[in-house]
Amino acid sequence: MASSDELEDNKKDSAGCILTKKGSLIPIPATNFCYGGVTLTQQLFFDSEFTGFKNPKLISIGVVAQSGEEFYAEVEYPIDECSDFVRATVLPLLNQNKRYSLAELKEALCLWIETVRQDAPILICYDSEYDRAMLRQIFEKDTPNGLVFRNLGTNYVNKLRQYEWHVKHKQAEHHALHDARALKYAFRGWLRKVR
Repeated sequence: MASSDELEDNKKDSAGCILTKKGSLIPIPATNFCYGGVTLTQQLFFDSEFTGFKNPKLISIGVVAQSGEEFYAEVEYPIDECSDFVRATVLPLLNQNKRYSLAELKEALCLWIETVRQDAPILICYDSEYDRAMLRQIFEKDTPNGLVFRNLGTNYVNKLRQYEWHVKHKQAEHHALHDARALKYAFRGWLRKVR
């Protein structure tokens, strides 16, 4: 990391980096992500809870927009297919009286996305391939136009900051909305490549 002396009189270069006085390049986190030549300026952070790792079925989702809007829903799920961990940890955190069918959830989620959409397309960010599988359950083969999905993985998510968010806000892990909030908080931004 550059010292404060190195950062004095710094200049931005064309690769989206800070060029220090000593000639070092430091990447600047970008707010936009480019996909297929299209810049995606709006991200939604998604998390899901599901019955277990073997043949997972959706239980709940949480989505948080960069601008702060939130969506949370629980769906009808087969309790007999829930793992012991899910029964002990996830189910006690559920807090909605209404349980959606997958079709109702898809409709409600699509309406919410349209209310928060600033421009098209939107990048839906998650940190587990199980979340992607739950998105497939929701949308089946009918994903709305203008949605792109991206697994952030460890390159773009600071796992310590995720944990820090839960502790700082006293909100339990394994609740889909809490986890989506923590994902947004821990997002590192899009690091541009240094040339």
